[in-house]
Amino acid sequence: MRLRLETFYDEQVLSWSKLLLSILGLWPESHDNLKFFFFATYIICVTALLIVNLLQNMHDAERIMRNITFSFPSVLIVLKNLMFRWKMNQLSSVLEAVRKNVGEGLYQSPAEKCKVIWYNVASTLFATSSATSLFFVPTLYYTIPILSCILSSSGNCTLPYELPARVNLVYEISEMRSYALFCAILMPSSTLLTIGATAADSLLVSLTFYLCGQLSILGHHVKNTDPRSLKYHYEMKVLMVRHAELLRLASILADTFSSLMFVQTMGLIFSLCIVAYQLLMNVESGKGLNEIIHFMIYSAAVVLLAFCYCFLGECLISESVALDWACYSTNWHELPIESVRLLMICIARSRKPLCLTAGKFYIFSLETFGTIMKASMAYLSVLRTIT
Repeated sequence: MRLRLETFYDEQVLSWSKLLLSILGLWPESHDNLKFFFFATYIICVTALLIVNLLQNMHDAERIMRNITFSFPSVLIVLKNLMFRWKMNQLSSVLEAVRKNVGEGLYQSPAEKCKVIWYNVASTLFATSSATSLFFVPTLYYTIPILSCILSSSGNCTLPYELPARVNLVYEISEMRSYALFCAILMPSSTLLTIGATAADSLLVSLTFYLCGQLSILGHHVKNTDPRSLKYHYEMKVLMVRHAELLRLASILADTFSSLMFVQTMGLIFSLCIVAYQLLMNVESGKGLNEIIHFMIYSAAVVLLAFCYCFLGECLISESVALDWACYSTNWHELPIESVRLLMICIARSRKPLCLTAGKFYIFSLETFGTIMKASMAYLSVLRTIT
């Protein structure tokens, strides 16, 4: 049976984002402070134990890098979600506009349907794939030692009894039972860290791809509106009003996520640098295949995440610029002066493409992806030089 693209289509647009953010109590229209307090407290406690472990192993360079690999993303996740909690109320008007549009129908023709479904499925696949990959990495770290012990044919398995978080400050781990117990206690951190890392990003991706789809539909309407129709001027006014509305929504979205994405971008650069360093050190020292595969998966997940953000920004830029060409492609020289003025306004607005920024420093595009990779490799070179 052939898998169809519509299989992943989310008619409500924001189902995945709402599910993930509701778990954390951060859905803008119905936030739950108690859930968010529990999430923040748990993650901050785990992060604090990671940092304590880092400070107590300052004499061991290998352990320092290994601990930073886990503690640095945890700190970023806490910062991201606190920043999102601070600005999430700005998104209420955007969510209301999306819900109204869903009620009226996102598309009216097969050509429009293809665009809407493509962007919608892209956002769904981002949410599921990023959550799966980011969940797999820390879970693998917890489960491999125990599985190795269980599957050991000799029955004489020696575990290092060393967890990412420094629980030795609370309880001395000296046997398999206590090790497995603390693995079970810390296991929810994988799930909560994954949700914390992907929830706000999932909403950003869903809303941005929604805007891309609506801009594409707007351009399709502009090109295919019959200039000989008696209602042409009225229809063009409706389209210009719709364009202004999409510009407003894009501005709110960019303002809400700008500072958050700056933190995310810096985190991606340094995370990729650290993980690549760990991978190279493991390969050079001849560590076990499990360690190498672990860091290869981690590196791939970070690179994929960086590419997704940049591809997202590229799509928004392309669709906003395409509207400029759609207006110019009409038979504007045959139109009344009033209609030509409307097209000129639309063209003028489209000359400045919509974009996603990271703290007003970076504009997300495929070019920025190259910049992120170059910066990560530059820091990696410096790190290898000084160690």
